[in-house]
Amino acid sequence: MALQSKPYMALLNERTIIVAIVFTLALMWSFGQLSFLGAVIVSGVSASCLVQLSVRRRFEELEARRAAIQKRKRAKRPTSVSIRAKALDQLPSPFMLIDSDHRIVVANLAAKDLLGEDIVGNDATFYLRQVEFITALEKVLSGPGSDFQVVRYTNSKDRIFDVTVAAIPHRKSDEQQPEAVLFFYEVTSLIRAEQMRADFVANASHELRTPLTSILGFIETLIGPAADDKDAHGRFLGIMQTEAERMVRLIDDLLSLSRIEMTRYVAPEMEVDLKKLIVNTVSTIQPAAAARNIKMECNISENLAHIRGDGDQLTQVFINLLSNASKYCDPDSTLHISATPTLDNKRIHVNIRDEGPGIPQEHLARLTERFYRVDTARSRKMGGTGLGLAIVKHILLRHDTSLDIKSEVGKGTEFSFRLPIAQKPSE
Repeated sequence: MALQSKPYMALLNERTIIVAIVFTLALMWSFGQLSFLGAVIVSGVSASCLVQLSVRRRFEELEARRAAIQKRKRAKRPTSVSIRAKALDQLPSPFMLIDSDHRIVVANLAAKDLLGEDIVGNDATFYLRQVEFITALEKVLSGPGSDFQVVRYTNSKDRIFDVTVAAIPHRKSDEQQPEAVLFFYEVTSLIRAEQMRADFVANASHELRTPLTSILGFIETLIGPAADDKDAHGRFLGIMQTEAERMVRLIDDLLSLSRIEMTRYVAPEMEVDLKKLIVNTVSTIQPAAAARNIKMECNISENLAHIRGDGDQLTQVFINLLSNASKYCDPDSTLHISATPTLDNKRIHVNIRDEGPGIPQEHLARLTERFYRVDTARSRKMGGTGLGLAIVKHILLRHDTSLDIKSEVGKGTEFSFRLPIAQKPSE
């Protein structure tokens, strides 16, 4: 209504001005204050001003109408566009639409999270600078009939994607410029898993090859130069027995790890007396610890509730942790074992702390990796396979908990985890 009332107001104002001018001229003419020529000049100037004012008002009216029409169009357009945008935003994988000038026309939330919030309207090659991507994009946008391309893209955070670059088909009658669609499929976990498998095979082969090479060398020596040397026979056979036992332990650990991984997502349902399990394990490790004059101090709560778990696997956890602690902690020190309920009384908090040399912080995050050792030579000398903590980690994951490792150089290392308490039948 405001737009419609403006022309009438403008017309009213113009008519008022004309009447006022005519009345003034007539009044001045009647009193002899204005000549005929002067009246004509004043009338012409006034008429010219009025025409300009009318034209200007007409242009303002047209501009206002055009702005109103554009506003209505914009108000209608986002309805369908926003629906499509919201649908694309629900995709978990990054998605982008690229025009013929390499500008990003559309990007969903996943793409903005990956490349930046302000990517729309900018050149895609500014964000995806790899030569393979630019080449694939140029090929797809080169014209009709171009096949889709798949390129590998790695961002600064080491996330790896397979990017499908495909042309958007248009009808022959359309005169639109070529466009391309980009779909990102993340393969980070697949690549890392493949790398882990390759590293595992390489490490396992190396760990088996080392003792085998030693055994074969000793056999060749015993058959050849030391065939009649009885002292060499006894010394070499002892070393061969040690290396053979090391291979047996390695194979046993590999088989054990494989079995644990097979049951990774099968929750244990047995009820285990944790106090009895810890006491039995300490009794098993005590002789080896006593040889280095290491005391084992237990602090286990009275009437400790039973836990839900796999007794055999948990025994393996305590044997690995306690035997490692007794091997690597300082002689004449104390190994502390505690098991106490948590504040909510839903779990048992287990803590194993030694008084050893400690582990540098840069090694802590990788201790549970397969075949990872802080001191490789010392570990092999003590018969370690490099799989003990990896086995512990996977067993605890099956028991819905994780291994927490804290260490300070010169003061010792602490391993802790929380096991779920078995629910009573009434619960």
